[in-house]
Amino acid sequence: MNKFFILLIFFITSCGYQPLYKSKNEDNNFKINEIQLIGNSEVGKKILVSLPLVIIKNDEDLNRITIEADKSVIEASKNSKGQATSYRTTIFVKFKILDSNNKLVSEKTLKKDFTYNADENKFRFKEYQNKVEENLIKDMAEDILFYLNYS
Repeated sequence: MNKFFILLIFFITSCGYQPLYKSKNEDNNFKINEIQLIGNSEVGKKILVSLPLVIIKNDEDLNRITIEADKSVIEASKNSKGQATSYRTTIFVKFKILDSNNKLVSEKTLKKDFTYNADENKFRFKEYQNKVEENLIKDMAEDILFYLNYS
């Protein structure tokens, strides 16, 4: 049993394991010149707050970022009376990095959705919808951060 743990530790430490979200550089902040939000500004701002970006306006050599965001909530199914029994929240984000000459450096398109049942209590239902939106935005921000670190 003791040999097993020693062997396990040997393989884990010598295989080059790194945490998934660890940045390649020591400085986790990404320096940019400008951010442009297009579409649903509420979703765009929530994504923007989740990212480690530093804006340096006086450095024209830095890249610009464009975040185009959209959110939709639709009725996914109805019962025989025509009342909605489930909803689907979809968040779409197009993340672009442009250089100082406004040429496209890279682009990432993300779409996340979640389907959930309706609730008779409107207050509880609205809170649940907000929580679903927060979770989708958090997942998207993590995907964008991963994209920035490893692209």
